[in-house]
Amino acid sequence: MNEYFKPSTLGEKVDDLEKTLQEARERIAALHVVQEVSQSLTSELHLKPLLGKILASAVQVMSASAGSLLLLDELTDELVFTILEGGGGESLLGTRMAKDKGIAGWVVTHRQPIIVDDVHQDNRYYQAIANTISFHISSLICVPMVTRNKLIGVLELMHSETGRYFNKFDQQLLTTFASQSAIAIENARLHENLIAERDHLIVVEDEIRKRLARDLHDGPTQLLASIIMSLSFTKQLIKRAPDMVLGEIDQTVEVAERALKQLRTLLFDLRPVILETQGLIPALEIYAQRINEVEDFKIILVIENQFERLSPKAEVSIFAVIQEAINNAKKHARASEIRLIFQIDQATDTMAVTTKDDGVGFDVHAVQKRYEERGSLGMINSQERADAINGTFMISSEAGKGTQVKLSFPYTENLLKHQKDK
Repeated sequence: MNEYFKPSTLGEKVDDLEKTLQEARERIAALHVVQEVSQSLTSELHLKPLLGKILASAVQVMSASAGSLLLLDELTDELVFTILEGGGGESLLGTRMAKDKGIAGWVVTHRQPIIVDDVHQDNRYYQAIANTISFHISSLICVPMVTRNKLIGVLELMHSETGRYFNKFDQQLLTTFASQSAIAIENARLHENLIAERDHLIVVEDEIRKRLARDLHDGPTQLLASIIMSLSFTKQLIKRAPDMVLGEIDQTVEVAERALKQLRTLLFDLRPVILETQGLIPALEIYAQRINEVEDFKIILVIENQFERLSPKAEVSIFAVIQEAINNAKKHARASEIRLIFQIDQATDTMAVTTKDDGVGFDVHAVQKRYEERGSLGMINSQERADAINGTFMISSEAGKGTQVKLSFPYTENLLKHQKDK
């Protein structure tokens, strides 16, 4: 009989086939689990629970002893241990390390998955991190989390038992899972950002309503109350002292005109249509004129360099920052003069808009320290306006020496023509 057909050899081949079939079934089952988990991840829009689900699912599917999910902090260029599963590595939570350190750093730098069968024989193993935990790691697998060509972190799984290893199929499976997880993370981040932006808009709207109510109460409302009292007094004068009526009416008309000017100024502040139609400088000229008519201080517009029309976003941002600075000066500075200064530094292609008053000044550091307690959003809104045009916002002041608010931003980048060319 041919040796190939010996029962023992045939039996071994059958065993091999059954083993291969079992492995295929296990892989198919794992793929089904990954698919089901990935579908469930898309419904979780809160970041922290989502990260926990991702890592717990990865550990379960890969039958790993422990795992960690590290997110990349783009501001500091560091990897952050954000979620940990098993292994008693809670002390690592929140720990930061340079994005090129350790095996995880290698994965970030090369954007490639890696399997390490013996971590203690690999010179990329970051011993300083390992020393902070008592968990023994024998082998590990680490894969990048990438979405839209943007790396957001890494997923790392470990075995603690000697002799247990990850294989190429594990690598393919975990890489696919990590890519799907990265999409879910970005979606959750977008959702949370939208929620935060919505909440911020609600707060800003409430702040605007309060400011409008305060301005109406302190300005036109008081004048209207004065007009009503004056008219009531005039009615009595008609009967008792007719010769004084015209003088009283003249005074009442004067108060009514002041109220009208204040109302027009408030309407202009809310929506300066001229800013959209004619641009920043004409809008500021009218704004300064209206302020000069109703306030005790004078606004002087100083344009040191002629400049082209800026983009709508830039003009609205600049106008809003100037408004905030003047409103603060009106409330607190006791200034007699406010200068609006426009300068362009040709060497750096930077434009600066400075609001400078001759008021009493204040301790900037002390005010900023208790800013949140005061419940005002003016400084925060001005900073956000500066950020919107890639600019910087700075306040400098000193008791008795006035206050200067400076908004600097890239000039050419914020030109109207430049925006259209884009």
